[in-house]
Formats: sequence, C-alpha cells, structure tokens
Amino acid sequence: MKRKQIAVCDEERDYTMRFAEYAGRHQNPLFVVHGFTGLEKLLEDTKEHPADIILLSKNYAKELKKEKCPGQIICLSEEEYQEEEPEYPVIYKYQSCPQILKKAYDIYAERTPASLGTALRLSEMKRIGIFSPLGRIGKTSFALALGKELAKQRRTLYLNMEEFSGFEALYPSDGQTLSELIYFMKQGKKAFACKLESLIGKIGSLSYIPPIKSPAELKDIKREDWEELLKALERESRYEFAILDLSFGADGIFELLEGCDAIYMPVAADETAGAKLWQYRETLKLLELEEILEKTKEIAFPNMEQLEGYAKTEGKRWSKN
Repeated sequence: MKRKQIAVCDEERDYTMRFAEYAGRHQNPLFVVHGFTGLEKLLEDTKEHPADIILLSKNYAKELKKEKCPGQIICLSEEEYQEEEPEYPVIYKYQSCPQILKKAYDIYAERTPASLGTALRLSEMKRIGIFSPLGRIGKTSFALALGKELAKQRRTLYLNMEEFSGFEALYPSDGQTLSELIYFMKQGKKAFACKLESLIGKIGSLSYIPPIKSPAELKDIKREDWEELLKALERESRYEFAILDLSFGADGIFELLEGCDAIYMPVAADETAGAKLWQYRETLKLLELEEILEKTKEIAFPNMEQLEGYAKTEGKRWSKN
C-alpha cells in the first residue's frame, strides 16, 4: 500500500515546520506529511509529486484559485467560526496536530472515490475474543491489559462490542464512534482505511475505535456488519491483532466467537456463577458449537494484580507468534 501525500503550507514558518516535524516523529502507515513555507514551492513540488491532501492557510487558499493544483484542498482557518459558506473544507488551525490530521483524514475519506489499497501481510490478523456470560468479572479490564501488553510489540486494535462500555467517561473522544465507521462502510465508500484512521484513539501503544454510546446503536449493528468490519480491518489495515471485547448484546455473538483464534473467558467460583457457566456450556453443546469451547481458556483472578500479571504473560506469548 503506497503512502498518500499530505502537503502543509502556511505563511507562519514555525507553525508549518512544527506541524511537519510532529507528523514525522509520529509516522502514520497511510500518510506522509511535507511542509512548505511558500505557495510557489508547494506548486512547484506538486507538479512532479502530486499531494493527496493539501492543508493551506486561508490567504494561500485564496491565491490558489488562479492555479491548478490536484488533491483535496483543506483550508486552515485562524477563526473558529465561519460566517459564510467556504469554498473549501475548513479546519480550525490552532488545535493539536493529531486533531487536525484526524479531521483531514475524515474529510478525505468522505470525498475520495478510491480505496487506499490492500495491506500486504505476512500473516492474517488474529482475532482474540474476551467474553463471559457472567457480569462484573473483570472482562474489559483483562481485555485492555492484554491489548496494552501485546501492543508493546505488535500492532494491536481493541474493539469493544458492549452495550455500556463506559469509554466516553474514561477516554473522551471528539464525537465519532464505531457507529460512524459502520455507517461509512455500509454506504459503500471506498477509503475505509482513511476513515478508520480518523477515528482511532490511543491508550499508550494500543489503538482503539471509540465504542458506540448507546445500546440502541449496538442493536442496529447486525451480524453481517461485524463480519464486514473485521474483513475490512484484515484487508485494509495493518493491525496484526484485534482484541474483541464481546457481549451478548452483539448480534451474531456465536458467529463472532467462532471466528476468534482464541477466547479468554473470565469466570468465578461461587455457586450462582457456576450455574450460569454450566448453562452457557450446555447451550453451546445444544447448538453444536463445541469448537467455541475448545478454543476457550477459562481464567479467574482474585485481584487486579494477578489479572495484570497474567495479561502480561499472555501478551508476551502472543507477541512471539
């Protein structure tokens, strides 16, 4: 997959150089950023090396009307509010570089008619499911701990499929969530990888898609949508592992579990928990889904320290695969 080109051009030399320097330090697998301190230099360079996204200051955007310049032009505005309809999409200039880039990726994804290509892989993306028929059992804590450990060595994505994830309180996002990515995909738009990049959040080295915000949204996501999402991640992203934090609220839960390479199931030792686990196992046998049981590893932790210790051990083991 050839990396797309982003050109940044602004009258403020320090702003342009800092932006390009930041992007260079935090390299993106899809895009490479180049900084230009004058419009003439930009136009000269893009004749031989066309840019896919051009971030321009407001004044340069006005001057550009006289020139032919390929690529998605986005205006960097010093004003937070626009009184009139702008000619080009606008992003507020004085916000963090990651936020500007996320908004640029989103604009490009919505407007480009072409796919960014297929990710070249040495092996298939592995799906690790974290699931339990029991509640308040440390499922999400283990999923995140495993994901963070695995992400130290391998490109890892955490995907939450619960009715109430609580992520908005723990890791506030700018509004777009998994719902927007699914909707984008269902519209048949091609730049999935770019749209994905506009949504990704980070917990250390672990990437995650901000989860849905209400059970109603989760209910609208069907089994076919989940499978298409996972296939798109396999096809167009560079993630080596997907940590699937699963729940019965996800449509097609048994099909999702069948598609996992391994499943971790937190359990408890009390009588009620034992009865629920028995019923779950019997249900799988009744549905002739013993394969799910075969790939399931039951785990129990009396405290958070042991949970994190086991997650580190398993994360290191997976990273060697």
